[in-house]
Amino acid sequence: MYIMEESDYGMENNKIIQNVKQTISGIEIGYFTTAKNYIYDEYFKYFNDDDKETKKYALLIFTCMLGNWFNKSTFVFKPEKERLKYNNEKGTKFFNFEDYITSLLDNYQNIKQEFPYMFEIIVVYLILIEKDKHMIYEEWFPEINPEIFQELREKILIPNKNLVDDCHPIKYLFREVGIKPFFKGDFFDE
Repeated sequence: MYIMEESDYGMENNKIIQNVKQTISGIEIGYFTTAKNYIYDEYFKYFNDDDKETKKYALLIFTCMLGNWFNKSTFVFKPEKERLKYNNEKGTKFFNFEDYITSLLDNYQNIKQEFPYMFEIIVVYLILIEKDKHMIYEEWFPEINPEIFQELREKILIPNKNLVDDCHPIKYLFREVGIKPFFKGDFFDE
């Protein structure tokens, strides 16, 4: 995978892109079933970045986080009770689900317009994770204001629930974000 030069985007954006590329390396082979160690950053802050590449990679890592979560290969979003149980060191950094959902809510219309296939996968995984767990997010993450999850359902999940049955194959995501496929079936006949 080609890594941009610092002069291409600036140090902060370049760091985000590099971290994501390093983290998702191999997605074209393992899709969302390969466990990864996620390089910590506050990627949600870049969901509306002026630089389209930075925005794309920030959204892509969120998509991967959800895909890994659904496939039970990596769990980056943990409720407070689990974080406290396993990470009782002060200053331990964690991916805050509330921040990612809030940023998604703030930017979903632009995300849907700019990255429609990535948006589809985000929506599908957010619906299926809750369904698979047989527990609503409010019960799973009691420390998060339940109104956020209600807003998520009302604005994004319920209006787009048809995507669970009508989601495009992953090759559309690969083309949208510029990932070269590995498997023959993930290429387009062009």
